[in-house]
Amino acid sequence: MRRPAGVLQGALAWLERHLDYFDPFKDGELSGLCEIPLAELGILTLAAVRCSEPVDGTAVSAFVDALEEAYRDPRYEERPFREPETLVSHLIVAAALVHAGRLDPSSYRKAVARLVGASTLTAPSLPPHRMMELRHALDLAGVEHPLPSYRALFLDTLPARRINPIFAAASEAYVVTHVLFYAADLGYRRPAGLTERDRIRLGRLVTQLLGMYIVARNWDLTAELILSARCLDTTTPFVDVGWECIAAAQRSDGAVPGPRNRPSDDKPLTPDEDVATCYHTTLVSSLAALAAINDRLLPPVPQ
Repeated sequence: MRRPAGVLQGALAWLERHLDYFDPFKDGELSGLCEIPLAELGILTLAAVRCSEPVDGTAVSAFVDALEEAYRDPRYEERPFREPETLVSHLIVAAALVHAGRLDPSSYRKAVARLVGASTLTAPSLPPHRMMELRHALDLAGVEHPLPSYRALFLDTLPARRINPIFAAASEAYVVTHVLFYAADLGYRRPAGLTERDRIRLGRLVTQLLGMYIVARNWDLTAELILSARCLDTTTPFVDVGWECIAAAQRSDGAVPGPRNRPSDDKPLTPDEDVATCYHTTLVSSLAALAAINDRLLPPVPQ
């Protein structure tokens, strides 16, 4: 347990020092995918707030402050009602603030429920794993919705099918990990919608993929697959190997380099490029570490 805790300590400190990167207004008005880093910070903050073990209070408090500052801006608060496709990011930030005691949930639940009913957000044209993501975000925020059960949603996703790991692209590995995150609430409950047979089969797949991405030195997918093994309650020696590799790859400043963080002597990365290519791997390593030190496993939501 010492390696995850050590990785977490350095990663949280690095993320706190680079909170400006998560500001959705850093480039001016809200546009495009500017809210995604903030939502990912919201996921980490939510996990830290719910963790049964003490977590660096200074860093988590700074994360909550950053989330609240963005959320309270009227331009951010109203955005999902103008652009419903941003709702998932919005809900995750709101859920983190609710769990941190910074937001009254009654102030947005009814409005969001009306939005979900009136928009095309729940249209079956959304990719199946995105439907699971939407359901997970709505559940986190406590919003009533008409989405199908986790079981029905899972059966339409890629991980419901047999996958040969040799031929699985990295993008497909990410779909596998994210479906497991939504089903298992990032390790805070047993995976909803999966049978025991599904859990065992996917445990084997995650083990195989984890070994492959350790060899590939892709610490982003390594961390996601370690967290996936936790979500499935899968025991594999590759988890310990993965933590050893992540700890060895973690820089002295606390960042864990991402797959695109490959500076060369001819063209070193700028400070902004360095943060952009490290933040996600550093953040998901923190999420995996939080799950590793967390001893609560909640029952699943209704199927």
